Amino acid sequence: MDFERLEQAWRSEANTPDAKAQTFLMEELMHTLKARRRGDLLLFMIPVAAMTLFTAIAVRSVLNGAIEVSREWGGLGMLAVCWIVLAAMLISGVLARRRRSVSGSPVRDTLAAMLASNRAARASCRIFWISLPVFMVPMLLAVTQLHDVGKTSDQNMVQMLLVFGVALAASVAWNTGRYFLVLKPEAKQLEALLAEYEG
Repeated sequence: MDFERLEQAWRSEANTPDAKAQTFLMEELMHTLKARRRGDLLLFMIPVAAMTLFTAIAVRSVLNGAIEVSREWGGLGMLAVCWIVLAAMLISGVLARRRRSVSGSPVRDTLAAMLASNRAARASCRIFWISLPVFMVPMLLAVTQLHDVGKTSDQNMVQMLLVFGVALAASVAWNTGRYFLVLKPEAKQLEALLAEYEG
C-alpha cells in the first residue's frame, strides 16, 4: 500500500468519504494488514523450520554418540539461545497484538492493528539485537570445543568463525535496515493517521 497516496487522500479537502469510499479504504487497509501478517509469519517460520532441522540433527547426534555432551555442549547452548529468542519474539508479537483496543470503528481498528503489527516487528528487531552478545558466547565455545576434541582443524575453525561472522553481520544489517528504513517511518505514518482519525 502506498502510504503517501493514502495520506494525500486522507488529508485532502475533498475527503468526504461516502459509504463506497469507506468500503474501498477498508478493503485496502485489510489487504495491507493481511499481507503484513503473512510476511511476518513467513519471516518467523523460516528460522523455526531451520531450528527444528538443526535440533533434530543435534538430538540424533547425541543419541548416536556422535556428540559427547560433557565436552561439546557449546553447540547445544547455541540451539537453546536460538529457541529462547524465537520464543521471546513470538510472545512479544502476541502481546503487542493483544494490546490494541477495539473501538467499533473499522478504519480506526484496522489502523490500530497495523500499528500493533509494526510494534511487534520492531520489538522482534530489538530482541534480536539484545540476543546477539548472548548468542556469541556459546557460538565461540562450540567452535573451540569442536577444535579441542579434534573434530576440526585450525583452518576449519577459522572458516567456521568467518561463516558465522558473515551470517551475523548480514542478519544485523538486515534487521537494522528494516528497523530504521521501513518500520520506524511506517510507525510514524500510522501514528499520524491514527491521531488524525481520532482527532
